[in-house]
Amino acid sequence: MRRTGRLSFLTLVAGASLVLGGCTSTPPPSPETTVSSTSSRAPSAPAPSGSIPTATIPADPTAAGPAPTASDGGSASQAPSSNAPQPTVMATSASVTLFFIAEGDAGISGPAVGCGDSAISVTSQTVTYTDPVEGALRTLLANHAAHIGQSGLRNALADARLTVDSVDRSGTTTTAHLSGTLSLAGECDIPRVEQQLLLTAQQAAGTPVAITINGKTLTEALSLK
Repeated sequence: MRRTGRLSFLTLVAGASLVLGGCTSTPPPSPETTVSSTSSRAPSAPAPSGSIPTATIPADPTAAGPAPTASDGGSASQAPSSNAPQPTVMATSASVTLFFIAEGDAGISGPAVGCGDSAISVTSQTVTYTDPVEGALRTLLANHAAHIGQSGLRNALADARLTVDSVDRSGTTTTAHLSGTLSLAGECDIPRVEQQLLLTAQQAAGTPVAITINGKTLTEALSLK
């Protein structure tokens, strides 16, 4: 009986050793665990080498950019410059119509003028001008003869020393600005000078023309007061 009990004890010790050995040993890795772990891990990106390449993005055709100029070959028009040159007015060479006085004609041969006179038109020689009103008045004022040839017509502006400064046009209004001095022989020269100037300017313009002398209206400039 003692031997049997000893064998039982040794058998128990050996079994316990096997159990303890199984608890402390590391089991081999499971194939399924290894595959699952590998498939769930995302592949790592390769380490960059040198500079990172960048993509070229096409320019947005709607993006604002510098306005095309003539050197760019663009078709877009530019705003007109405030200091753009004015168009050149070509000079004209032609005769002009001037008016002189027929004393005592009483409006028979032409428009009646005060003191019983008439205004008679005379065609000048060829003159050059860029503005017809300026050209006609300039030609009239350049004539300092008291009488016109053998016609007997009188020039009431013979002693005047006037120049045409400018001719302004605003809408349908035309104004000729003169400067200088007037010399009147008497009260009857007032309507004579007035009609010689106004009729000559009106004939050139085709419409009524206002005249100033030294900044005054023609009526004020001819006043004897």
